[in-house]
Amino acid sequence: MNGLTQIRTPAELGNTVRNIRKSQNITQTDLALIVGKSHVLLRDIEQGKGSVSLASVLQVLQELGIRLYVDTPDR
Repeated sequence: MNGLTQIRTPAELGNTVRNIRKSQNITQTDLALIVGKSHVLLRDIEQGKGSVSLASVLQVLQELGIRLYVDTPDR
């Protein structure tokens, strides 16, 4: 997976996280240990649950090397 991917839903973000994690041969349990969170949080992110904290999602993205950009409208 390379390049920019438009994310519209928590489920799309979760799929991206899962695909990148698996491509790096990292288990949910190992990633949870690396970021100091529970494997349940990783499962919730990957399942697209909207109730996870943004701070936790950003921490997971950073650990996986996923950069997040915001495309703001021209004014």
